[in-house]
Amino acid sequence: MQNLQSKIPKIFYSEETEGLHKTCIMCDDLILKYEQGYIIEKAFKRNEKSNKFDVIFEYALCTECQQSLSKEMSHKSMRNIQQYFLKYKSNISGLNSSESNISKRLSNCMITNIDVNKMDEYQIAGQFYKNSMIVFDAFPFAVGEIAINEIQEMLSEKTRGFSDKFKDLILPPNVRDKIPDDRLVFF
Repeated sequence: MQNLQSKIPKIFYSEETEGLHKTCIMCDDLILKYEQGYIIEKAFKRNEKSNKFDVIFEYALCTECQQSLSKEMSHKSMRNIQQYFLKYKSNISGLNSSESNISKRLSNCMITNIDVNKMDEYQIAGQFYKNSMIVFDAFPFAVGEIAINEIQEMLSEKTRGFSDKFKDLILPPNVRDKIPDDRLVFF
C-alpha cells in the first residue's frame, strides 16, 4: 500500500544545495516534473575525528534510468537481494506512514533493527513523486553495515563489476576514493 507524504524529509535533501534534488544523476532530466517518480539514495560514514556522520555519496535517479540500470544486474543477484529483503519485510511491514514511523524507518536498519547512530556507516533510500515522498512496504529504508556486508556477499561478479562502474559514472573522483569497491549502491 502506498501513501504520498506531504513533504520530503530533510535528510533526503541535497547536501550541496540543502534543498530538494532537482535532476536525475544519469539523464539530467528535471525530476520534480517527472511523472514516473524517482529514488534518492544517500550513504553516510562516521567521521573518526568529529564522530559525526558525513555524506559520502548521494544521488537522485529517475525511475526510467533506475529500471535501465537494474537490467544491468545479474538475475541471480536480483533474486538474491529480493529474497533477502523479503525475509526481513516483517521488520517494517505494518508501519504506517506517520512521521514518527518514517523517522524510525530511517533511524534503524530495516534488517537488524539496530540504531544507525550506533554504526560506522549506513545507507538510506526513498522513493518520491515530484515534491512528495512515497511510503510503502519497502520505502523509505535504512540499511547498516551488517546488512550491506551480507548483501554484498550475495552479488555475482557481473553485478559487482557493474556496481563499481555505476559508482564511477555518478560520483566525482574525490568522492569515489572514499567508497570501498565492495560497497553496494542500491538502484
